[in-house]
Amino acid sequence: MRSYHELELELLHIKAVVSLLERTQPYLSLRTPVANPAYWKARLRAIVDDLPRDAALEKQAFDLLARVHQLRTGKS
Repeated sequence: MRSYHELELELLHIKAVVSLLERTQPYLSLRTPVANPAYWKARLRAIVDDLPRDAALEKQAFDLLARVHQLRTGKS
């Protein structure tokens, strides 16, 4: 199991990437894994499976999953 600090850093990284994708997705090719929302959804699911019982981290992860879902569906 990863430490709380490692999970927190990974969530911060994914949050930054999701923010970037929200602004630039129309200009990116989905042929690259990191531009594909499905890649980030899978990473977030792995984090959720590894989360300690911490409400703040859980909220961050589920909020990011919702944002990734919006990227995938094109809804805002």
